[in-house]
Amino acid sequence: MNNRDSIKNTFVVTGILCIVCSVLVSGAAVGLKKRQEANAELDLKKNILSVCGISYGDDDVQQLYESNLEARLVNLTDGSYVAATPQSGQQADSKFSVSKLDQSETSPISEDPAGIGASRENYAVVYLYAEKQQIILPIRGKGLWSTLKGFISLSADDFTTRGITFYSHGETPGLGGEVDSPAFKDQFASGKQTLEADGSVILNVAKSGAAKPNDIDGLAGATITTQGVDKLIKFWLGEQGFGTYLKVEDKFAQASN
Repeated sequence: MNNRDSIKNTFVVTGILCIVCSVLVSGAAVGLKKRQEANAELDLKKNILSVCGISYGDDDVQQLYESNLEARLVNLTDGSYVAATPQSGQQADSKFSVSKLDQSETSPISEDPAGIGASRENYAVVYLYAEKQQIILPIRGKGLWSTLKGFISLSADDFTTRGITFYSHGETPGLGGEVDSPAFKDQFASGKQTLEADGSVILNVAKSGAAKPNDIDGLAGATITTQGVDKLIKFWLGEQGFGTYLKVEDKFAQASN
């Protein structure tokens, strides 16, 4: 008589359950992939609208994005626009490169204060908000525990700040995690100067309580995260980031061509 409680039967049943569960989990992951990608793109667009100061509801994100924003691909080496326009979903790429191009096209960077790595991609997606003459640039860099990823919005005429947002980070809640708090982000909406006439970055994210008039007051109790934000802003607005692109005149006229 077969003993259903035998070690052999126990292993057989366990094995069958593992296989069934694996198939179900794999099927769910594959089935939900498109929805996850759509949600990631929607969240990205919410952040872009937010950094532009455009109010939105859950039902009108797509319409507001399409009617207000134009995504353009920039060659970071010479600051020119690339003819190709990013396709749906490609804006969410973590390295801000576009899959239609060879993502191995990178350039070595001489210094890496923001923790970007040994090289920087040659292409990046920027966003143009023509009504308010704002340019929205993707930014990223190391904080204390994570890589912070977000956007900074600048006035196209004098490059003063119009907003900032971080859509991905793993900083400590209540401390470094306050990079995404209204109190911190509102400082960037007040028109801080970012660049000197020669292109050097003059915007500083200072230690909490030590900010000068044109500085951003940093996060209390989060010195390393504050320094990380300062370094990533200086990197991406500087010569190794979007510095060459920022020197190009009449970016909106170029984009309409």
